[in-house]
Amino acid sequence: MKIICFDIGGTKILKAVVEISGGKFKFLEMEEEKNPKREDKIKEILFSYSQMACKIFKTKKIAISTANVVDPMKKTIGEGILCFGVGTFSWKFLGKGGFSVRAENDGRCFSLGEYYFGQGRSEQSVLTLTLGTGIGGGFIIKGENYRGVHSSALEVGRSKVYFEKNWRQWEWIAAGRGIEKFYAISSGKKISTKEVFEKAKKGERAAKKVLAQAEDVLGVGISNLLNILDPEILIFGGSIAKQKKFMERAIGIARKNIFNKKANYKFAISSLGNKANLLGAAILFK
Repeated sequence: MKIICFDIGGTKILKAVVEISGGKFKFLEMEEEKNPKREDKIKEILFSYSQMACKIFKTKKIAISTANVVDPMKKTIGEGILCFGVGTFSWKFLGKGGFSVRAENDGRCFSLGEYYFGQGRSEQSVLTLTLGTGIGGGFIIKGENYRGVHSSALEVGRSKVYFEKNWRQWEWIAAGRGIEKFYAISSGKKISTKEVFEKAKKGERAAKKVLAQAEDVLGVGISNLLNILDPEILIFGGSIAKQKKFMERAIGIARKNIFNKKANYKFAISSLGNKANLLGAAILFK
């Protein structure tokens, strides 16, 4: 089975054609481009690539992994202003073009990808967190993709924490946008998350302080999720998950705050990288 796949994030759009047979996968093609964050431009990107892929690979199946709230019945993506340039984005135009479309939140697509093809293949309950600009979540239990009643389960990055006398979203402290913001406040300089990590490795005090607070808040948040969901394994993905020492310290803080001291939770870093979301989307047709 061949599927045209898209992963639509806040900064980029991944486009691919995936072939799935049994428990194996093969990427027949994969491209990346910057997200224009305009409804008309995004529609143009999706439709033109789908037409090209349909002609070459003879498939009309499209799977979409995307940030924000997916409503499969209405065929819309809500709360999408930062990603699509509009509050509600509809993929009905693809259906009118003769394509069969399935879509899911990117955090849950990542979880599905890891469960079927990655670090979660031998586990019954899999919790995942993608750590990039924000924090996305997914939870698979006994093969079921937990979506919640309103299709907004595991929007963990939007959870509130009380930090420095203010209620803030978890991802605004412990993920990329928070790291960049607090570094700018501390140093007066606006740089990328990657650059903050580089400066910390060189011993810069401001960068080390910002990352230390992110580790603390991330670690405590992780322990809260483990205490609530009690999974077999927690798998991390996203650019920040590649920062080995940062992740080791955050996991160490999480371990100290786990309620059940006898719980033998497993922790893993994704081996699929940005392919996990695309594979998770593709498996929607399985």
